[in-house]
Amino acid sequence: MHTERLAIIDIGSNTIRLVIYGINRYFDIEELHNVKTPARLAEFLHEKKGQTILDQAGIDRVIMTLNSFKQVMRRFQVDTVKAMATAAIRQSSNQKEILAAIDQATGIQVELLSEQQEAEYGQYAVNYTMNVHDAITIDMGGASTEVTLFKDKEMVAYHSFPFGTVSLKDRFFNGKSHNDRKAIDKTSAFLKDAFKSLPWLKKSKLPLIAIGGSARNVANVHQRMTAYPMAGLHGYPMTNDNLLTTLNLFLETEAENLSDIDGLSNDRVDIIVPANLAFLESMNVIKAPEMLISSQGIREGIILYHINTTYNMPLDNQQIRVRTVQQLMRNLPMNDFGAYLRVDFTINLYLQACRLGIFEYDYEQHVELEFAAYLYRVGAFISSEADSHHTFYLISNMNLLGFTHKRRLRLALLASYKNRSLLMQFLEDFADWLSLEEVDLMIAMGGLIKFAAALNDSKTNPINQLKLERIKDDQLELKIYHDRPVLAEQYRTQRHKKHIERSLNAQVALNFIQQQP
Repeated sequence: MHTERLAIIDIGSNTIRLVIYGINRYFDIEELHNVKTPARLAEFLHEKKGQTILDQAGIDRVIMTLNSFKQVMRRFQVDTVKAMATAAIRQSSNQKEILAAIDQATGIQVELLSEQQEAEYGQYAVNYTMNVHDAITIDMGGASTEVTLFKDKEMVAYHSFPFGTVSLKDRFFNGKSHNDRKAIDKTSAFLKDAFKSLPWLKKSKLPLIAIGGSARNVANVHQRMTAYPMAGLHGYPMTNDNLLTTLNLFLETEAENLSDIDGLSNDRVDIIVPANLAFLESMNVIKAPEMLISSQGIREGIILYHINTTYNMPLDNQQIRVRTVQQLMRNLPMNDFGAYLRVDFTINLYLQACRLGIFEYDYEQHVELEFAAYLYRVGAFISSEADSHHTFYLISNMNLLGFTHKRRLRLALLASYKNRSLLMQFLEDFADWLSLEEVDLMIAMGGLIKFAAALNDSKTNPINQLKLERIKDDQLELKIYHDRPVLAEQYRTQRHKKHIERSLNAQVALNFIQQQP
């Protein structure tokens, strides 16, 4: 049930897009519809008497597109419309006339975003959907490129370059093939000089976060090339070598065959090389260790900012993963009866094991265990007989905001844990993702969760206290205090005893102790 339906119209230099979102009472955001048209407004910008104007053909294209969007918005019963224009109209000296013509012909009032606003919205989306505290963002559109520097999730610098994929193509590749060597060298040199002109960008050695359709397209191509085993682009990491791989693929492919490249959108075929070059040169100037792809950009930044400013700041950019797990639990038809007790038992066992020196306490491990215990065997709603398989597939292939792809894999392994052999089977498609030490840790932590689940097998909550004590170097006693019958728990924990013994690397004596109710 949506409390508000919000439409975002993004009038960019390359595309015009309408996205309709539903917002519920928990402030979860659901994308209801997404439609775009490759308007290429940057191609309608012309110099006239020393000024840049968007010609009438470009204005007519915007009006025609927005009128078609109005029908879609009526169909979805939209409550709020936010229409935003960026570089193509911002660079036009006739921008007031453009906005007035749009308003008169469509009844839609378009807000012209400043360079700073465009940069801020993109960075806002990153900070509320990625668990990265310090980074550089780059958002490459058709006619402008926005870069920001943020520290501790606060933007401290920004710049808007007056070039984008379409304008770079027109400037350096006009009348030339997409793999013309001189055009490529000139584009690279131009981009390198531009990025080096910002002192705060040079050798910052921070991660680069790429926003926008061109970044997503480059990453999508790379995923297809490498048979990437996980779905989703948000948080996808790329190295300098990865970007060279995609660039070489584009350059080695004949122009008429570019559209056949798996993952490359037809409307970006002619601009993908300038985009790839920009990401490469920015990485080189920054000395970035990696480039992360953000599927969340200016539109998501607008809606997230709208929610926080309209509803008294309900979203916290420090609690992204918590909100993601909570939303997942609400959206999936899972049986969460006893989930909170399972979490308590898991964390209790982990902390006591840390106290005994079995594990070295790690905050991130604590948080990961808590999330996994909540989501343990969530795939049972599909089939209880194959709940581990369904759980692993769901979590490893869902776009979990705030989680890196590696963290998503770890969460899937823990939440689906059944035994060591099945975990190793799940890892077959993820060669070299985890070290041997990490695999051993996943088995140990998975065993804790599985045993914790057995402590409430009857779903009657009979157990109220656990106490783990060391008897000898290789022997432990787990005292399990209960005030109600525990026949089911005794049976299940004995069956799963080997898992906790493997986790704690010791023999474990289970001692059920009756308490007065």
